[in-house]
Amino acid sequence: MAVTRETIADAALAVLHDDGLEALTLRAVADRLGVQHNSVRWHVGNKQGLLELLAERIIGSSADGHVATEPYERLTVLWGRLRQALLAHRDGARLISGLVTTGPHTLAFADASIGALKELGRDPQKAVWLHWSVFYFVLGLTIEQQAHEPVQVDSLRAALASGPYPSLSAAETSTHLMAADFDERFTFGLRSLLNAPD
Repeated sequence: MAVTRETIADAALAVLHDDGLEALTLRAVADRLGVQHNSVRWHVGNKQGLLELLAERIIGSSADGHVATEPYERLTVLWGRLRQALLAHRDGARLISGLVTTGPHTLAFADASIGALKELGRDPQKAVWLHWSVFYFVLGLTIEQQAHEPVQVDSLRAALASGPYPSLSAAETSTHLMAADFDERFTFGLRSLLNAPD
């Protein structure tokens, strides 16, 4: 099999899906391809290069295709697509967290998001910073969702009862602390950050 950046990305995604982010190394990808370690290194340089290649692959479809002309709707579609792309890959959000990539897919997504924010009247600084804020929100929520650790209701109730947490322990509040509907939380958080109209 010819070793290319595409075949490396395919093999890396297979390692990620089968064994998780901790197992994703250049050597593991080379083993998956049945080639020498240096064959992979020649194409991606190092582990950082491998992660950036995968980030581009994962983000790739998020800004493609038809996107609505109305800016709020466009942002909702863009960020929804990114969340779904992250969820489609084991540890997808953790992989991208902390990376600073300048690949064409990443830049196209940022350009579409920031452009929509500017259309909504944000000045350039606020458009960029709000783009970052939404990105961090989406990553954090998706990391939590991909951790597969549902809220332990009994443990949380016991912890709230053990100390002076009047705001948290109030029934009208604690119910929402135990909610695990990530789709609803995503929609609420995105609309709140964007200050979207009802």
